[in-house]
Amino acid sequence: MQRVGNTALLVLGMVVMACCVVAPTARTSPALSPTATQGSELTPIPQPEPTPSTSQPPEPAPTPDVASVKCSGGPGATMTIVSGQFIYDVADPINPRLVCRGANTYVRLLDGNAIAYTTVAADHLVIVRRDLTTGAESRIADLRAASPPYSASWTSDGSLEVYATYGAADVNLRVPVQVHLWSNGADHVLYTTDGPIGGGVEGRWGALPIVKFSPDHAYIAIFDSTFALYGSNVRIFSVADRLQTFVNGTAASGGTWVANDHFAWATVSGSLMQWTPTGGAKLLRSEHWYGPTSSSDGLWLAGTLLTETYTEPTGYSTKPSVVIARAGGGQTFTTGLGSGPEFVTSTVVWYAEERLQPEMLPFSATWPNGTIHAFNVTNGSDQIVNFRVGEEPKVGNGNTVCCTTRG
Repeated sequence: MQRVGNTALLVLGMVVMACCVVAPTARTSPALSPTATQGSELTPIPQPEPTPSTSQPPEPAPTPDVASVKCSGGPGATMTIVSGQFIYDVADPINPRLVCRGANTYVRLLDGNAIAYTTVAADHLVIVRRDLTTGAESRIADLRAASPPYSASWTSDGSLEVYATYGAADVNLRVPVQVHLWSNGADHVLYTTDGPIGGGVEGRWGALPIVKFSPDHAYIAIFDSTFALYGSNVRIFSVADRLQTFVNGTAASGGTWVANDHFAWATVSGSLMQWTPTGGAKLLRSEHWYGPTSSSDGLWLAGTLLTETYTEPTGYSTKPSVVIARAGGGQTFTTGLGSGPEFVTSTVVWYAEERLQPEMLPFSATWPNGTIHAFNVTNGSDQIVNFRVGEEPKVGNGNTVCCTTRG
């Protein structure tokens, strides 16, 4: 893994974790439209005519990164997606095979033989289906959002999508935000909020965006800051009638549907909460979880467990480990230094190993070292994953992106 210097981390606000990719959710970006002030220089008298303008024509808008998905070897017996970009055959989760690698896109499994991914066609964000056996592709749906192709706030059939539109800034530079749900072939405004223009600097373990449909598509969970900077509400809506069934005014650091009607999320203040339609919200665990995820059968939860320590002269720092726990309570496993867990099967969790990094204090006490582990909840084994050469989940800058998707 490449080392990252302090200056680069400060510029980036340390929001890009090597264990996961910051995947922006669907949004139409707000933009200020200042009026350009043009001036022309006049030649001295007695020649009153202005000199020709020396201003350059405006530069063309940058071309969006082209989405691509490269596959080889055909579908696997048991497949999983890592960080929305890499598809692996994990019939043997210790010795996986790379099936597909995506770039500038977000990929989902459709069935045992096909994937769906996003791309831009004629300035529209679209969902494309690819058959992993024949390579044949077809367009599934056009999405509504003018968003990057790596947006993840859509269902695989294109029938549901969450996105935002933005109004003009007021005198305080706050922008009105409308959060929309596209469903049943029609557009609906779920709610309206606002937020300031511009970005902020956030630490590595700051708030995480949430836009997640329940497995049966009956509910949608949204964290306000996904679309409005500094938003602090976790909201759950019923998809059928678009009614808000729950709202909580605490900032979140990731969430997951544990079952069709159980949503768990981590709060930045340090707890794991759970909501159900009948029981409402309750405290699930009191440890400081970050980026929770769940197994496909809903029996297990996993997340990054943050432990704060104090040392002189650098002060407070956070050391992460991975925690895996029974969703209903009971058996719990905790690893050594690690982050970004994801279930690649119903019983095996991949996570990124971290190393101590004292030179980065107080900004980050640890950083992923490029090694991926596989933890098996059936026997408690913790083994290093053996990727084939060139098949590691790495992006263009060499950073490992494993295993959960940020957002």
